[in-house]
Order: sequence, then structure tokens, then C-alpha cells
Amino acid sequence: MNIFKRIGAVLTGAKPEHALARDYPQNNLLSAPAFANYPQKAYLGDQGIFAYRMEFMVTEADARRILNTLNTEFDLMSQDMFQEGHLATPTQSIHFSLRPEFGGVRVAIVTNSVKLLEGIDALALEPPPPWAIFPEADPSALGSLQGPMAYWWDWFFLPFWTTANASKRQRYLAAHPTDQEWVDFLMLHSPS
Repeated sequence: MNIFKRIGAVLTGAKPEHALARDYPQNNLLSAPAFANYPQKAYLGDQGIFAYRMEFMVTEADARRILNTLNTEFDLMSQDMFQEGHLATPTQSIHFSLRPEFGGVRVAIVTNSVKLLEGIDALALEPPPPWAIFPEADPSALGSLQGPMAYWWDWFFLPFWTTANASKRQRYLAAHPTDQEWVDFLMLHSPS
């Protein structure tokens, strides 16, 4: 069973496969410090998998930085941008996937390497802006989001946007200039 089916089973609450639970025993997970809000990390211990799961989207340039960070803890067999796999050391394990999607790179990681998670946090990752992913979208006509845009928004952009403080949101908008309609749309989805 590939990584996406295993992750899907975890997300739907299905009993995890024995092999995935075996890859992440309780005694191999070190206590975790406070992680950055983004990318979000979900602890899977209540499902018998003593690891953290992340799924997020980045640009290709950031995907290269992620691959370099993965290589600091695990020896990747390939430097290809798009790949998936399972790697392990005597005490750490990772299931990962980097694949092209929505004009960027979708990253999925399950790992018990706290050091790797801290390394990813240190990258200060951000998703590409919605106007880059959906250049034909008219934010003034969006109303409620549907289809692929709703999925992308809920899973990849909103977790970043809602956990960013006002200062970080302003820096993001300055780094990714857009028209006032997109700014207004984003402000409607900003936490108070």
C-alpha cells in the first residue's frame, strides 16, 4: 500500500496498517518542543502511530530546500524534485511525498524525527498565493469556494493564513503583490 493510502487510512480514522504503526513505535518519538504553526503538524499517537503528519504546498524553490532538509536527517536516494518513499534509521523513520499539484509542489510527510520537523519549521515556509495558483479566478465573484479551489484553500492556504499574525500577513502581501480585490477577499478570511 502506498503512502497516500496509508495517510488516507489515518485521516479517515481507519485502523492503521501494522507496518506503518511498526515504523513509528512509541519509544522512538522524542518529546517535541513547541512547533511553528505552519506547516501544521498532526500528532498520530492516538492511532498507534507515534509520529507527526504534515501536508502542505510550496513553490519548487522551497521544495528544493525541503529536500535539502530531508537529506540532513535521512539519506535520500535521489535528488529528483518529485519523489516519494520511506526511509529509516535505527531510531527515526519518514514516509514522504513531493509531487506536482496546483502549479506548485504538494508535500506530505509522516515522521518521528523531531529534528527534521524543527528543520522544516526553520525554513519559514509559505504556500504560493491563490492568485498565482488560480490566475483566472475573480475574487469578487468567488462567494463560497467549490471544487479544486475549495480543496486547495481549505488544505493548503487557509491553515497558513489563519495562523499568521497581522504582521506576517502584511509581509506576505508585500512579498506577493496583488490587486485590491484579492486583498479584500483575504481580509474577509483573516482572524480578528
